[in-house]
Amino acid sequence: MSGAQAKKADGSRNILLDRRVAAGVLALVVLVFTPLGARMSLKRAVRDVEEQFFTGIGGRGSVSDFLSDSVDAALGLISVGAGYEAAGDETGELRVDRGLLLDALEDGDISEIATANALVVRSFNALKDALLSLPLTDDDAMSVDYYVSSFEGAQGAVSHSTYNEAVAEFIADTYRRFPAKLIGSVLGVDPPRSFS
Repeated sequence: MSGAQAKKADGSRNILLDRRVAAGVLALVVLVFTPLGARMSLKRAVRDVEEQFFTGIGGRGSVSDFLSDSVDAALGLISVGAGYEAAGDETGELRVDRGLLLDALEDGDISEIATANALVVRSFNALKDALLSLPLTDDDAMSVDYYVSSFEGAQGAVSHSTYNEAVAEFIADTYRRFPAKLIGSVLGVDPPRSFS
């Protein structure tokens, strides 16, 4: 468009019809919105990987579900421990750690969940050992066996989950490759968190 065509009837310039202004606006839009769009896409991909922690992978149970089973088994062991004064300290520790894991599961922060789960494993085993060192009633001994078996089964399922493999695969195949590597480092998109 010629300079004469970019002028209004009153002689003033119509800047929206000026090619240089239009090119500048287009360049600004590209410079601002392309990185924002790329950042949003990478964040969405990271979120999709982390969502598998809560939904499961390929129709298998999720890590979150297995941890909920662990929480239930811990509550059962706490109920047995509450009947034995000699296991009072261990019962109290497991009760606190179980609450931390419940809160972490509700908040959905995978790193906090991993930390709280490690505490629950430690305090669950401490209470189990304390109870097994006591003369338990037959019913309580059966209950301890049941809760220990349930807890160990749930924790075993957690350790055999393919979630960490999915995270590692995403990081290797997507996050550490161009352009995701550049977007992640420059625009502050963290990789998905593994459960460890």
